[in-house]
Amino acid sequence: MSTTNRQRPHREAISASSTWASGRTGDGHADQAADGIACLDVLAAHMHARGWAAYINTPAGRLASLFVQDPYDRAECGDIIAAPDGTTGNWWYWFSWAERLAPVHAPGAAADAIVRAFQRPADPWHPEHGTIRSARMDAHGG
Repeated sequence: MSTTNRQRPHREAISASSTWASGRTGDGHADQAADGIACLDVLAAHMHARGWAAYINTPAGRLASLFVQDPYDRAECGDIIAAPDGTTGNWWYWFSWAERLAPVHAPGAAADAIVRAFQRPADPWHPEHGTIRSARMDAHGG
């Protein structure tokens, strides 16, 4: 049994009215929902090994996602999905904002990318200009 915490059992993720959530494309392809959950379960184990909280959400009628949270900064958190690339059909881990992380056959690389993404410093906000202050602005007296 996995150490992954789940909010809902897998069977609740499948909705008869949702072809994507059920993983059926209408042409007899394998159950993609189960494949996605299996991939997320592997990634959750890699996140746990790095000390991060990680649990799978399986909302009815929607893709399953992996919620990840930095143990030292609980505000640093997000959702990850596992889904095939629309062009090649190869499975990838994706941030919820549709940024590709790593192929599902490399969950360690995906976990490292998640940690890096959430631990990189935020761009500083420049209150005088109402813009993000960059090194280029500093060099030009901004």
